[in-house]
Formats: sequence, C-alpha cells, structure tokens
Amino acid sequence: MRKVAVFFGGKSCENEISVLTGVFVLNLLDREKYVPIPIYIHTDGGLYTSPKMNDLEVFREKRYSSFERIFIDGGTVYALNGAKRKIKRLTKIDVALNCCHGGLGEGGGVSAIAEWNGIPLASPDLTPSGILMDKYTTKLIMRGLGIPTVDYIRVNEKDYEKRGAFLLRSIEGKLKYPVIVKPARLGSSIGIALAKDESEVKRAIETAFTLDSRIIIEKYLEEKQDVNCAAYSLGGEIFVSEPETAFLDGVYSFEDKYVNRTRDGMPAFLGKGGGRYALKGDLREKIRAYTKTVYKRLDLKGVVRMDFLVSADRAYLCEVNTVPGSLAYYLFCERVSDARSFFSDLIEDAIAQGKTEKRLITTGILRSVKWQGK
Repeated sequence: MRKVAVFFGGKSCENEISVLTGVFVLNLLDREKYVPIPIYIHTDGGLYTSPKMNDLEVFREKRYSSFERIFIDGGTVYALNGAKRKIKRLTKIDVALNCCHGGLGEGGGVSAIAEWNGIPLASPDLTPSGILMDKYTTKLIMRGLGIPTVDYIRVNEKDYEKRGAFLLRSIEGKLKYPVIVKPARLGSSIGIALAKDESEVKRAIETAFTLDSRIIIEKYLEEKQDVNCAAYSLGGEIFVSEPETAFLDGVYSFEDKYVNRTRDGMPAFLGKGGGRYALKGDLREKIRAYTKTVYKRLDLKGVVRMDFLVSADRAYLCEVNTVPGSLAYYLFCERVSDARSFFSDLIEDAIAQGKTEKRLITTGILRSVKWQGK
C-alpha cells in the first residue's frame, strides 16, 4: 500500500489549528489503500512521528514522550536516537499531503522538503505557496490578473518606527475609517482587528506587529459578506466549488471560526442570526471564474480555498489559502465520510503527476572549464 506522509503542526501561531486539520486527515485516509505516516512539525522546528498522532488528546494533553525525532533523506524517513546516537530507517514515502497552516509550513517549507526529496505532493508547490502566504504579494499578483482587491496600505515595522505619525495621518485621507488591520503573513484571522479611529488603529497596528513585521491596513467594506470558494484539479481538469457565504455582523474572527462552536462542530453564530448559503447569479459566476483563473494561472495543485468579500455587488479577493482548514472538503462533500474518497483523489492525482516530472539535466561545465595557470 502507498505510504502517505501527512505534514502538520509547524513553527507558527497556527500550529494548533494545523493539528486539528492533520489529525482529521489522518483519521479520514482510506486504510485499504494507504498507510498514513504522520509527521508533526513542532514549534521548535523539529520533525516527529508516532502512531499515536491520530489521537487529538495526545496533543491536547501534550503527551509527546512517545514521539520519535526524525529526518527525511531521499524520500525515506529516519528516526534519530539521541541517547544511543543511532539512526533507524523507518519507511519510504510515496506521496505527501501538507496540512500545515501558516508560517514556513504553508509558505513553502513543506513544499521544499517534498521537492528536495522527490516526493509527489498533493498540495501546491514552493513558488505559489511562498507568494500567496503574503497578503501584500497576493494583492500584487491579483492586480496583474485583473482581479479586484480591497484598497489597502502596506506597512513594514521598521518604516512604522520611523514614519508612524505620517502613516496615521494618511489613513483617514486614503482609506477613511473604519479600517481593518491584519498581519500580512498569518491566517485563521489571527491578529485581525477593526479600528474606527486613530487611537484604535494605533493599538491594532502595535498588536499586529507583535505577530508579524509586515501588516496590511484595508478599507472596511460596509454591509459586506464573507465568501469562500475552492478549487482542485484531477487529470489536468480544474473543479471549482460553489461559493459559500457566511453572513454575520462585523469581522469573521478567529473565535468565530475555531473557538465558539456547537457540539456538532459548527460555528456558534449559525444559531444566533447568522448562517450560510450558496451565492447566486452573476456574483456566483464571477467568483468561480476568479477562483479558476488564480488556480490555473499560478499552476496550483491540490485543493486551494480563496476568500472573498462581497460589497455593493462587487467581489474582492482577500487571500488565497494554499492549505485550507480541513483541506476545504466541506465545499465539495456533503458528508464527512465523503472526504475519504476526496482525499484519495488528491493523492492519486499527485502520484500521477509525480511520474511525469521532468528529469534534471546538468550543464557539464565542470568538465570543460579551464582555469588559468593550470
């Protein structure tokens, strides 16, 4: 059976969110086809594995004593025994899934590990992962593709230290209050804040800089709707989900997404006047077209979710999640059990693509170069 490495965790503020996705995927993989190989990236940057990693309680209670420190070489996983100073071969990886949210895990680190080791990856490659992890570079790419984004100001921490007063004065003239302040390279709504005046924006900026050295200040859209749309590809054909709208007052926060949930795991705001529905009409077609364009033009792989804001009958792309929560199965599957075949499709497509990768050709220049004096 295929050995499927599931990378999760990461040296990131989103480590625990990634654990939720990783454990979910580990438990949903088809055991008749695959042998899951859990690879947890600790906040110390080390790689670890254990057969107990499919139990969420292990991470909730921080029972890490059974974890083996590992490294990957040539696509093979080796365990490190620090006390005996021995290396033990564990298994060869056939294909990998990236379940890391945020940080280097989502921003190209796992993609680099897979590419360096010749492991087919059912997730986006290094280049788009790195570009799309940053909301500022994402906006630059979207401008080139002709896809609308919300008006914004980019701020680096060093620049703010030198010219912070000028920035605070310019926000009112360029964006108008209220505004949204967010770290440029974090997800899961971590560090996001709504600011209604200069004193609030100053506090929000200072908080955001504790999480990231680059932030984005965006114009707040009144009466907006948060819309998610995802895409994946099989055999070269791109499949796009129905756009799904979460409607609630204010900002779609970290607490709304992950903390305030009902017993069946649904966001609590669904029972408090909020809810979800599929978008209709021209906006539906436009958002699906934007999603497909980004997926195709950036040569993405695996499943990718794109987050939009809709206001005054216009759609604005906010961010592209190359590793969406729970791998966005819920945008394509009616039941959780359907995710098993969905993940299998992603894995098999990655294996098929891996067989067609181009071989590296060297220049041979070292055989022909002539050094002076030799």
